[in-house]
Amino acid sequence: MKLLDRYIFRAVATATLVTLLALLLLQFFLSLLVELEDVGKGHYHFLAALRYLLLIQPQRIYELFPMALLVGALLGMGVLANSSELIVMRAAGLSLTRLTGSVLQAGLLLSLGVIIIGEFVAPPLEQFAREQRAVDQGADLAIRGGRGFWARDGERFIHVQGVLPGVRLANIHAFLVNPDAQLQSILHAEQARYQGGRWLLEGIERSVLKKDQVVTEHLAHQTFVSTISPQILEVLAADPSELSIRDLQIYVGYLEENGLDAENYWLELWRKLLAPLTYLAMLVIAMPFVFGPQRSTGAGQRLLIGLLLGLAFFLLNYMLGNVVLLYGYPPLIGAMLPSVLFLGAGFYTLHRLR
Repeated sequence: MKLLDRYIFRAVATATLVTLLALLLLQFFLSLLVELEDVGKGHYHFLAALRYLLLIQPQRIYELFPMALLVGALLGMGVLANSSELIVMRAAGLSLTRLTGSVLQAGLLLSLGVIIIGEFVAPPLEQFAREQRAVDQGADLAIRGGRGFWARDGERFIHVQGVLPGVRLANIHAFLVNPDAQLQSILHAEQARYQGGRWLLEGIERSVLKKDQVVTEHLAHQTFVSTISPQILEVLAADPSELSIRDLQIYVGYLEENGLDAENYWLELWRKLLAPLTYLAMLVIAMPFVFGPQRSTGAGQRLLIGLLLGLAFFLLNYMLGNVVLLYGYPPLIGAMLPSVLFLGAGFYTLHRLR
């Protein structure tokens, strides 16, 4: 049966990759229209906008793949159904379970490459692209990503360990250097909040370096004027969906160690860990439309069905995730339930068709 598996893999893979390419081109064009509004700010020119969009494409591949896999399965297997090849396979004694297993195998092989892209390729490229975009657009602010971030703010060199939801910073160090490149003072703040156009530092320890001594003082709070605005932080504080599994684990651990709310990051972590389950759900829910009474429908109808099912999954995933966080249920439920519901509906319908 390996020959049959390869044949089904080729049909599903070809349709999936073509669909993915079409979705990427559509997304690229729409994103380019948005980016053109920022062209001209600072040194952000048209080629810089194109570079930014190209660098974030691996992340878009990861995001669009479930939809592409669903539509690709419908179109690829639909071609076999329209040419009566599925009927011949069924007449040769192959069950719906066997054929569905071949489709699932093809989908999981494709998803392996996408998972590698989403974990190791997309996050660093996305971060680099956003940093370069921010620098090109204008600020006299040097930014370097990593574990936390470094920024130059005039004569100060600032390191921020964590960027938290609600425009808050954690574990900040500011090093003041004079024009002769001599260190003048070191300031450490436990956290900072952005209020009224400036930062309010809390839990401060400041050390001033003099010729023969170091004077240290402790302050409960202090205002701090900086060119590091919340807009800049949007670049540095990546969306949870754009983080790798490893980075999410590190950040979740940091939040929990400091008694901070990590539920949103747990939800995204579970979604990434359960990505193979999502891909299986996309394939299983597509099969009844291939083997059922709708198997004679055209490519246009299958495309519409795939887009509607993908939209339904996206809305269900978004809604259940927010409901789970709102009512304090374990994030695992919000991450797993949409896929389980789609899997259950798909397997139930396939069982009715046997």
